[in-house]
Amino acid sequence: MMRFPRLPVCLAALFLACGAAAQSAAASTYTNPLPLRLADGSLAESCADPALLRDRTSSPTVWYLYCTMDPVSRKERDGAGWKFRMMPVYRSVDLVNWHFVRDSFDRRPAGLAGPKAGLWAPEPVYQNGSYYLYFTVTDVADRHSPEKGCEADSGIAVATSASPAGPWKAVERPVVAPRRAGAGCNFQWTFDPDVVEDGQGDRWLYYGSYGGGIFVQRLSKDGLQVEGNAVRVGAANRYEGAEVVRVGKYWYMFASTTDCCRGPLTGYALMVGRATSPEGPFLDREGNDMAAARAGGTPVLPQNGNRWVGAGHNSVFQDAAGQWWTLYHAVDRNQGYFSVEDKLTRRPLLLDRVDWVDGWPVINRGDGPSDRPMQGPAVTPGPLPAALPAAPTPVATTPLWSERFDKAQLDARWSWIRPRAAGSWSSGQPGLRLSTQPTDLHVDTNSAAVLATPLPEGDLRILARIRLDAPLDCCEKPVQAGIVVMRDDDNYVKLVELAHEGLRQVEFGKELAPVAKGYPRYGNTVAGTPGEWTWLRIDIRRVGDEEHYTAWSQAEGKTKGAWVGGTTWTHRLGGKARLGLVAMGGAGHAVTIDEVRIERLPR
Repeated sequence: MMRFPRLPVCLAALFLACGAAAQSAAASTYTNPLPLRLADGSLAESCADPALLRDRTSSPTVWYLYCTMDPVSRKERDGAGWKFRMMPVYRSVDLVNWHFVRDSFDRRPAGLAGPKAGLWAPEPVYQNGSYYLYFTVTDVADRHSPEKGCEADSGIAVATSASPAGPWKAVERPVVAPRRAGAGCNFQWTFDPDVVEDGQGDRWLYYGSYGGGIFVQRLSKDGLQVEGNAVRVGAANRYEGAEVVRVGKYWYMFASTTDCCRGPLTGYALMVGRATSPEGPFLDREGNDMAAARAGGTPVLPQNGNRWVGAGHNSVFQDAAGQWWTLYHAVDRNQGYFSVEDKLTRRPLLLDRVDWVDGWPVINRGDGPSDRPMQGPAVTPGPLPAALPAAPTPVATTPLWSERFDKAQLDARWSWIRPRAAGSWSSGQPGLRLSTQPTDLHVDTNSAAVLATPLPEGDLRILARIRLDAPLDCCEKPVQAGIVVMRDDDNYVKLVELAHEGLRQVEFGKELAPVAKGYPRYGNTVAGTPGEWTWLRIDIRRVGDEEHYTAWSQAEGKTKGAWVGGTTWTHRLGGKARLGLVAMGGAGHAVTIDEVRIERLPR
């Protein structure tokens, strides 16, 4: 074996600096996804729930990236199945090119994690002169659980190290123990830790997910346990993956919603709210609380019709020049899975710039995940780059027709797909009045009555004003009402106000068929917060051989809010697609649709 002489320290440092400069030059632009190099030089394909940490001792600066426990390569198998790397760690000097260091653990920490536990959502922190790695244990060892033999009793754990590269030594006692949601093995989801420090030196731990919501609680001085009372800051069944940063006088909480992992139909979405205290409440641009039944949250990374869907679970940081950025995972809709058979969603690592405009974060100027060459982060101190140009302003539309349903008989343009029972609907109030019914329009359940009308060809805007009369603590079944654009029962996009298990939100769904074996047929994401009355809006643009359907909502209450949303599903419904009105999911409630408008969008 040929051996090279050891370089003098000063020369080695010079080489390192030159290497950093070379990588910096190479990374002056980048294109998503970012390259993650494994030890053999091949590329890792996934980094879910990315978290970032700067080495406090290195010069030039070295950054470390931590990913959730997951497969990272199609080539890596462990016995008969996939190799799940236990929170892989990567290193970079330019925040673009990443190189594998090690897995955080060789095996699940004994005495802390159950034999099948996942180790998820790492959160690296420098505190008390050492490095801490907080993470989720999806199944704690029985000795730490109030119910033995369960596999869903999750908790927050921590490990420590003298270096951000590890090795990591896990503390055996959970920082946050499993929290009961009911009898037996019914536990809240104690996932996704995030740690912040306030101006007084106190630290706060955020944790939680859909099962129970997101909470914040004070950390002890040694960082090994929580103290005091937990405060809910994110609604149950709505949010997970809190990432909190302080900018100026505000604390900003980024949080993700809907399903992270449905391959090409992943609709994961990133929202934000701000507060004057780390304990919240976190309010969105319209003043809606992210922990309320009418769940607030301003979309900040909407999927835009390019290759990327399901962008979320982010980490926010500043580069050497002070410019803000976010790392996050997303799904390539053309290569959504490692394996269709196992339905393992690939979640590559993406990077985009964050600017602060009028006190709110704007990612990639509001255009959603980027898929073209972008200017990379600064690796040496210097002036802030020029602000990105503003996103395009709203376009002027041309009215085509409108309907107020102010006559007892429906206009001839409307017809029913599946009839409604007598007495379950009426018009002429003014407005169309529909009772919600225990029917649906989901995969193989195609029982809902749809009031449909043909759509003009070309690029269109559809608007509908609706009111869903259901209490805020409703409903056991997902009662919903709104609009669909459909070719048939199995190919549509749907924008509805949804009431389910005490949560009120605007859901934007997509269904398609046929699909390859093992692929999903339905995926969903969200728009804004519904009001007493809510405007629903879908913009349709024909792009090549597919259409882009972009959803917005606007709440009405005491005042009329802004349009919120902007997320896009792609589909191929064709020129004969129809507009439909629905009220379904569960019985016993009522919906009023008092106006529908169709407008022409300019090319």
